[in-house]
Amino acid sequence: MDAKPAPSSVRFAVLGAFCLAVVMAGVIWQAWDMFGTRQRSMLQGWDDAFYYLWLPSVVIDHDLDFANQIRQCDAFTASTRQEALDQPRTATGLVPDKYPPGWALGSLPFFLAAHAVSPAGATGFEPVYVIAVWTGQLLYAAIGLCLAVGIVSRFFPPDLARLAVLAGWLASPLVYYQTARLAMSHSQVFALAMAIFWLSLRIAQGAAQPRHWVLLGFSSALLVVTRNAAAVYLVLPAVVAVPYLRSVRIGTWLALGAVVPVAVQLIAWKLLFGSWFAYSYGGEHLNFSALHLGEVLFSPRHGWFYWHPLLLAGIAGFLGWAWRRVAGWAWIVSLGATVMLNAAWPTWWLGSSFGHRGFEVPTLFAMLGLAALGQLAHTRPLAWRILQCATMIAIAWNLVLLALFLTGHISREGPVTYGDVIQALGHWNLLEH
Repeated sequence: MDAKPAPSSVRFAVLGAFCLAVVMAGVIWQAWDMFGTRQRSMLQGWDDAFYYLWLPSVVIDHDLDFANQIRQCDAFTASTRQEALDQPRTATGLVPDKYPPGWALGSLPFFLAAHAVSPAGATGFEPVYVIAVWTGQLLYAAIGLCLAVGIVSRFFPPDLARLAVLAGWLASPLVYYQTARLAMSHSQVFALAMAIFWLSLRIAQGAAQPRHWVLLGFSSALLVVTRNAAAVYLVLPAVVAVPYLRSVRIGTWLALGAVVPVAVQLIAWKLLFGSWFAYSYGGEHLNFSALHLGEVLFSPRHGWFYWHPLLLAGIAGFLGWAWRRVAGWAWIVSLGATVMLNAAWPTWWLGSSFGHRGFEVPTLFAMLGLAALGQLAHTRPLAWRILQCATMIAIAWNLVLLALFLTGHISREGPVTYGDVIQALGHWNLLEH
């Protein structure tokens, strides 16, 4: 436990204030897009639109014909709208949507709330719908971070856990995907993974109630139908929770929780592709014979550690801490699988991305590693000061990157070197004029 609670409280207050400021900035930025001079939807581009299209198509049109929604959605440019409409039709004659329906299922309660107060003839793209969904996803993000604090607190003193989670969040890609870009799957994936980890560790204590199994089944199934590759994070429940699955009754509770997300995915595949099981990504396939292992971690083109160097220290601390624990080994396996899957994907940089958005859940592992490093350094004044300084510099770096990214001063898809960042800062501050 922290021997100096007052300084710890001050550090927590400072980091908490930074977090609130980042959240407010991200939300205000998107609100300005919608209500300011640009009059642009909070939905941005292909991914956002196709995650969202499930909602108005099912709730308002009661079908999976996305063609009219594509015409109505202002997230598309004229060229991308035509590209979307020109896609080869599925076996059922419909426009394909390669993204699974899990994000839309998680957003459904908030969309329905907006629909209940909307006039007849609403399309589902009016501000009230998007703001309701945005608010819901922001709530999920907050819950996910609270659960992350709870998870890290199981292994480290609460004060240190809170500091590690806040610092890790501020130095990670999550600052973008949990504030300014909530229409993509990554924030919901993080929140669901945190719920799964928290429930699994609770079950491993041996005092689980039926609701814990139901929630574990629901969260696990919803995670997979939100982002299929996130199935790698089910290693922890398989290792620490499944040994407590000792009766048909418990298995029934688990299956009961999973049934709705699984049914939604199967029905969506059947109606859209004409088959109960479908691969929706067309010609995109994993290629393990041409892995980009170094690039996904260290390339200027969204390399996870290149863009967010504090996370390298966090993962180093995590690996040193985790190998001595059963839960740690499960998480190491998930981390390794995530690196491999990202490295094997043909667009390994994941297109437009703030850093590498494919590592949203491993941010927790970096948080655990930062807590481990903090625990080691806390009794050594010099090491503690160095860690604090390095952390604050890394956070400042990440927030500067975020500002440059949001304002378009650095590329959203191409490589961004450290020299590019310095040059962009020079232009941004008009130092060269």
